[in-house]
Amino acid sequence: METILFLQETLILDQVVYAAGAALARGRTADTSADFEAASLTGEAAQSLAAEWRSLEARCPRAGTAFQSCDLVLAWARHFTDARTELRLVTVHSHGELVLVWPLAVERTLLGKTAFWAGDPIGQYGDVVAPESAMRDSWIDAAFAEIGRWDDVDFLCLRGVRADGAIAGWAARKGREIAPATEAPSFDAAPFGDAAAFEAARWPELKRNRRRAKKLGEMGDIRFEVVTAGPQAAALVARAFAFKRDWLAERGFYGRALIDTRTEACLAALACDTEAACGLAVSHLAIGGESAAIEIGFRHGGRHYAYMGAFSPAFAKHGPGVLATEFTIRDCLAAGLSEYDPLPPVSDYKLAWSNRRVAVRDYGVVLSWPGYAALASAAFIRPAAKKLYEKLPLSLRRSLRGTES
Repeated sequence: METILFLQETLILDQVVYAAGAALARGRTADTSADFEAASLTGEAAQSLAAEWRSLEARCPRAGTAFQSCDLVLAWARHFTDARTELRLVTVHSHGELVLVWPLAVERTLLGKTAFWAGDPIGQYGDVVAPESAMRDSWIDAAFAEIGRWDDVDFLCLRGVRADGAIAGWAARKGREIAPATEAPSFDAAPFGDAAAFEAARWPELKRNRRRAKKLGEMGDIRFEVVTAGPQAAALVARAFAFKRDWLAERGFYGRALIDTRTEACLAALACDTEAACGLAVSHLAIGGESAAIEIGFRHGGRHYAYMGAFSPAFAKHGPGVLATEFTIRDCLAAGLSEYDPLPPVSDYKLAWSNRRVAVRDYGVVLSWPGYAALASAAFIRPAAKKLYEKLPLSLRRSLRGTES
């Protein structure tokens, strides 16, 4: 009995059931329904979905997050897929119309093949692209049944699932939480009709920003702008990464996405592409003509996702990043956006502009018996290694970073 209770506590029993079900489904052809049909797309077939995918986004702009937008995922695929990693899309059509896209990547690892959100490590949230519908859970079940028929994937890793996401309920039922829950703090614009209402709310940081602006103004004229895709945006992306790399190196932080040179290359490509509908928006605060703070963001479905902020060491002590955040929020209000989302995890500088929080969780689903090794790695080994790294002396962390680059 004690053994059974332990298995239930660690949620291993349900994963045994899912693994067995996936094993039984493998090799079967997809079940077809008069109402909807699921399929898998790879390679050129995945690329050919673009027109339908963009049409789904246009019809339902709040389906999925910015990190599941068609153009971002396809740009990611051009930079991150290789002999070891492939883009694999699961689609569901209802009466011939695309109603769901589940964007995944499949990677060969030492612990077998793992499927995870396409877009990682750029993507900070994971979700399916599907509109609100009474049928949505049935579409997700059909898509998962399609994944269960893959005979080469052992583990499904679903990180960054928002509690208000389309897949959240399904993931909570089918998956095992593989990390402590975190939260995404955000600025909800609903209570503020305009800049005057925002000002009247008396945010504590507003008063501090007046002092920051005074100090920075003594160093030169203050100029703020939000730049969309084009040559200027590309140059600002490169500058932001240079600032961020120096900041990480100074503190010995890891920053997996930022250390990977493909991340910058992918975002630079999106910044250059004036046709891409990923909503790239770069906030730029300049002091006396010099870049003081830069934020790379995405605007999608009425929400501004603040992906990465960076600042120049020359102005750092006067808090240009906090001032740039305020100006970006004001621009969001002027543009009629519903939310400014600085992304998880929670930190003081994000809470300073937050009036809303949403829980964010990571889930894993075992698809075959070898997938238990990947589950153990995701749930226990990787978090322990991260904690150990964070406890190392600064000099040793800097040394280890040097060996990674």
